[in-house]
This record gives sequence, structure tokens and C-alpha cells, in this order.
Amino acid sequence: MKNYIKIENDCFYITERLREIDESYFVLYNLDKKCYEIHSNEQKDSYCFSVPFNELDERTIDFAFKTRKENGDKIIEEIERNNLLVYQKSIKNQVEMMKEALCK
Repeated sequence: MKNYIKIENDCFYITERLREIDESYFVLYNLDKKCYEIHSNEQKDSYCFSVPFNELDERTIDFAFKTRKENGDKIIEEIERNNLLVYQKSIKNQVEMMKEALCK
């Protein structure tokens, strides 16, 4: 782990709060990717997720809760709902473009 810095403490106590969610969690800063990563001691490949923000803050805690294995069904449902909305919007835009082309 030469390209990582283990984060033991931080000013918002995010590392401690993550361990309240799951005792096996620990935080590494990836020097190559320049981002924080959450890892777990209980996994063969310890990587869990990259923090999608530039700093460790409350959003990291929210993201950790949201992405937990127990919430997998909810996440898939949310993705499918979002995909449907994007598809419907795309169809609507295509219809509008066809109307404009035919009316010219």
C-alpha cells in the first residue's frame, strides 16, 4: 500500500463515524487517484468504494449508509426509475425534433 495514506483521524470524526456503521471500515487516501477510499478488513479485496467528494464530511457518511449491501434493492430500484425518466425524456425530445423537422 505504498500509494496510500491511511487516515486515522479527521476533524469531523468521519473515520470514527464510519466505524459506527461498520467496525471493519477504514479510510485510505489514494495518492494516484487523489481521492479518499473506504475499505473493509472483512473483505479479501478490502476496497468498498471511492468517496465521490473531495473531502471527508457528512456526505461521506450518508453515501456509506446508502451504498450498504442491505440497500442494494433500493439502489437498483432508484437506478431503474432514473433510467425510465431519462428514456421518457429522450423519447419526448425526439418527438419534438421530428415535429420541428416536419413542420419546416
